[in-house]
Parts: sequence; structure tokens; C-alpha cells
Amino acid sequence: MDNWKNILDENILKYNVSFAAIFVLNYECLKDYVINQVREFYSDNGKWDGDNYIPEETAKYKKEVRALDKNIENASLKWFLQLDVITVDDFEKYQVIRKRRNDITHELLKNLNDGFTENDAKLFGDMLEIYNKIDKWWINEIEIPIVRNDRPEDYDRDMIKYQCIKNNYN
Repeated sequence: MDNWKNILDENILKYNVSFAAIFVLNYECLKDYVINQVREFYSDNGKWDGDNYIPEETAKYKKEVRALDKNIENASLKWFLQLDVITVDDFEKYQVIRKRRNDITHELLKNLNDGFTENDAKLFGDMLEIYNKIDKWWINEIEIPIVRNDRPEDYDRDMIKYQCIKNNYN
């Protein structure tokens, strides 16, 4: 059934366009974060392409990360999975989120016509949860130990905020 009200009602259309944009934007932030954090972790060198730094893929990175899956996104997620940063359930949720992102992007008019559901909102929440898990772990286990050993007494590991999403909304 066509839900033309979703297209013709300006308020509904604005809401749906905004949700689609926020969903896709945050997915892309998560995807880039997952891939680039791991790649940069293994890299000693790289090059600049305009404003973008492209880390060199080392032999160790190819052996320990890229070999995990032919898809770089999945390989990076599996690296986090091996370190117990995310769970198998998180990995599977990510696959559903990716599929939904692809559907939203490639079938935008259909999605604007159909509208978004509570399941879409749940997937968005799952995406934020996965991002939060990875980012908190990265900051606490990689960045802080490299930068400083002396944490303040009142330091709270759980108060770390995910960067890409935080930067987009603060």
C-alpha cells in the first residue's frame, strides 16, 4: 500500500528524510571508524590525499586483519571480535544495520514512502551501542595507555563518549 501522506505531508517527509540522513551518516561514521582505527594501529607510514591521511597497509595488518575476511569492514569487525570488544551478536547486528543502510540509500523514495519503524529506531540504537563499545575500548585500552599512565582518581572508563557521533551533535 502506498503511503502518499508520508511524501505529501511536509512534517512527516522532513522527519523521514532526517531519520534517513542521520541513520546513513552514523553508519558511515561507524564504518570509517572501525576500518581506520585498526588500519592506523598497524601502520607506521602513510600519505596525505588532500585533507585525508591514508595509512599504509603493513604486512602485519594484512596478516592479522585483512586475512580475517575479504571484506575490509568485516575483517576489521572480526579483529574487534577476537579481542572481545564486541560480541558475535554485535557482529550479526552490524550486518543487519549494513543491509538496512544499503536499503535506505538505494531505495530512498520507497523508504520515504513507507516511513520508518520502531525496528529502524532499534537498529539505530544498536548502531550507537556498537560504536560506543568500540570507542570506549579503544580510548581505554589503546589511546590512554599510549599517551599517559597516570589517570586521575576520579577517572570513569564508562564516561568516554564516541567521537564521530559526539562531534556531529555537540
